[in-house]
Amino acid sequence: MTDFTAYWWLLIPVAIVIILTVMALSKRRSGPRATAMEAYVDGLRYLTAGDEHTAFIKFRQAVDQDTGNIDAYLKMGDIFRNRNLIDKALQIHRELKLRRNVPSELIVEIEKSLAQDYIKAGMKEKAFEILERMSKNGGSKIWATERLLDLYARDRKWREACELYQDVFRKGSRANDSMLASFKLMMGLDLHQVEEYHKARLLYKEALSLNKTNPLPYLYIAESYLSEKRVDDGLDFLKRLCEEVPKYAYYTFPLIEETLFQLGRYGEVEDIYRNILNQDSTNVPTKVALAGILEKKGEFSAAESLLKSVLEIEPGNSMAALRLVNIMASSRRLEAGLSVLSGLADKMNRRNQEFKCRKCSKAAPRLLPVCPYCGA
Repeated sequence: MTDFTAYWWLLIPVAIVIILTVMALSKRRSGPRATAMEAYVDGLRYLTAGDEHTAFIKFRQAVDQDTGNIDAYLKMGDIFRNRNLIDKALQIHRELKLRRNVPSELIVEIEKSLAQDYIKAGMKEKAFEILERMSKNGGSKIWATERLLDLYARDRKWREACELYQDVFRKGSRANDSMLASFKLMMGLDLHQVEEYHKARLLYKEALSLNKTNPLPYLYIAESYLSEKRVDDGLDFLKRLCEEVPKYAYYTFPLIEETLFQLGRYGEVEDIYRNILNQDSTNVPTKVALAGILEKKGEFSAAESLLKSVLEIEPGNSMAALRLVNIMASSRRLEAGLSVLSGLADKMNRRNQEFKCRKCSKAAPRLLPVCPYCGA
C-alpha cells in the first residue's frame, strides 16, 4: 500500500504538466482570433457611441490579428472618409473589392462605401456608375436610388430625377408624391428662367396635381401668368393659394398688393385678407398685412386693435410692433410707442430673412422646393 501511494504522488505532477500544456496549446490556437473578435466587437460598440477614434484603434487591432475580417477593414475605410482622408478610404475599399471569396452581402457593402468615397471625392461619374448598377439590384435598390436622387439634385438634373423616382418609388410602397412634385417644380423653374412660361406652367400644374397642399405650385403658376401680363389669371392662382392653404397665404401678399395697387383695385386686397381671416381667425401674418391696409386707409383704431391682438399672441413679432409704433407716433403717443419698442427688444429674436436649407445651411435667394446645393 505504501509503494502504491508513493507511485500515485509521483504521477500527480506529471498530470498537472500535461494538463497545463494542453491548455496552453489550446489558448495559443484560439487566442489571437478570439482577441481579434473582441477588438472588432469593441470597435462596433465605440462606433455606435460616436467615438470614431477609439473605434478605429479597435478595428486596427482586429485586422492586425485577423486579416480576414472584411467588415473591420470596411469600417476603417469609412472612418477615413468621414475624416476627409479620401485617398486612404479609396485605397482600402478598392483593395477589398479585389479580394476573392468575399461574401455577396459584404460585396454590396463595399460597393456602397466606394460610391460614397467617390461622391465625397467629387468623382461623380464613378459614383454614378456604381449607383446606377446598384439601383437595378433588389437588395440595394432603395439605398442606391436615394443617393442617385441626391446627385441628380446637386447637378440640377431634374428630369433624370423625375424619371428615376417614378421608375423606382412610384411602383413600390414608398411613393412620396410631394418629392416628385418638388422635382417637377424645379424643372419648371429652369424653364421659367428662360421665359418658357407655358412649358414651365405645365410642370407646375403637374406638381399641383400631385400635392395640392404645397403652396409653391400656386405661387409659381401665378408668377408665370403675371410674367405674361395675364393679370387676372395670375391673381386667380394667388387667391386659390389663400383659399386652399391659408397658413401659407403670406407668400402671396407682396404680389397681391403690388399687382392690385398698380390696377387701382385697393379694396380687393382688404377683401382677400378678410376672407383668409374668416377661414383662419388666428392667422398672424394676415392680421399684420390687413392692419397695414387699414393704416393706409386711415383707419388707425382698427389697425391698432389688430396689431395689439397679434402682439398678445406673438410678443416678438417685429413687423406688428413696428407698425403699431408708427401708428402711435402719428398720433403723438411717443411714450406708448417707445414702450412697445422696449418690449420688442426684450422678446424678439433676430431672424435671417434669407431662405436657408435645414441640411446644409446654405442660403437661396427665394423659396425653393429642393435645395440647389445639397438636394435636400
